[in-house]
Amino acid sequence: MFIPYRLVSLILGALTGCGGGNLMLPDDDSPAALRAVSGDGQEAPVGRRLENPLVVKLTDASSRPIAGVPVVFQFKIDVPDAEVDPAEAGTDSAGLASAEVRLGTSTGPHQVEARVAAAAGLSATFVVTALERDRGKKDKGGSGDGDGDDD
Repeated sequence: MFIPYRLVSLILGALTGCGGGNLMLPDDDSPAALRAVSGDGQEAPVGRRLENPLVVKLTDASSRPIAGVPVVFQFKIDVPDAEVDPAEAGTDSAGLASAEVRLGTSTGPHQVEARVAAAAGLSATFVVTALERDRGKKDKGGSGDGDGDDD
């Protein structure tokens, strides 16, 4: 019985001796996740600016916000006359970055991607919809003025 005990002690000692002194873990404050916070699902007539900005939040592996990191915003495919402003925005102290979108001349849903410039694979996608302008309605009282409130 004395030999198995020594054998177990030897194995345990060897295992704990290989305990990861050279183990390299990712830096705690490196970007780990980018998620859409607000602005997804908006609609507006073609050529109009969306009512709200597209907003993303960048966090580390511990879900802490990361400041000062450039985020690129762009349409996933070319949309004639569409604009994203700014095309690149830095994250603030809350890890937030935002961009305004003006829809182009093509109707239908369009995807806008936000991605961390220096970290491959960290992105968030928004879907926004350009509606056809309704030229048959008056601009007042039930309106078609594009503000969606049918005043």
